[in-house]
Amino acid sequence: NPHSAEQDMAKIWVLVGDGSRARFFRTDRAAPLEEVEDSLNPVAREPERALQSDRKGQSVRRSGPVQYAQVGENDPKSEDERRFVRSLAERLRLARLAGEYERLFIAAPPDFLGELRQALDTGTRDAVVGELPKDLSRMKPDAIRRHLPELI
Repeated sequence: NPHSAEQDMAKIWVLVGDGSRARFFRTDRAAPLEEVEDSLNPVAREPERALQSDRKGQSVRRSGPVQYAQVGENDPKSEDERRFVRSLAERLRLARLAGEYERLFIAAPPDFLGELRQALDTGTRDAVVGELPKDLSRMKPDAIRRHLPELI
C-alpha cells in the first residue's frame, strides 16, 4: 500500500521566543520555516519605570547601572512574563488539539524555556521533540532553521 505525500508530511511547529515575543513556525522535516504567528508581549517591552513607580531596594552606584536589592514574585515584569508564558502554553495546547501540529520544537533562553516547559500540559509536553536553550527570536527564518536539527 503506497504512502501518499500527505501521509509522509510531518506536522511540525517550531516555537522561538523570549519574555517579550514568541514566533510560531511550521515546517516539514528539512523544509524551510514558514511563519504562522508572531505574538508580542507589549508590557514586557515597556521600560521598568513605566511598570512600577515606587521601587524599593534601589540604589545607584557611580560606577555602574542601577542595582535592585531584590526582584521577587511581585516584580511586574516577572508576573507579566508568567502570564505571557501561560498564554503561549494555552495557544500550543489548542493548536495541538486542533491538529495544527504533531511535533513541537522550542528554542528560547534557558529561564523562559523552563517556565514554558512547566506551563505545558502533558499532551503538549509529550509532543516536544527537542529544545534549544538559546534566544533566536530576532533572527530571520532561514537563520533560525540553521540552528535546528535537520530532521525535526
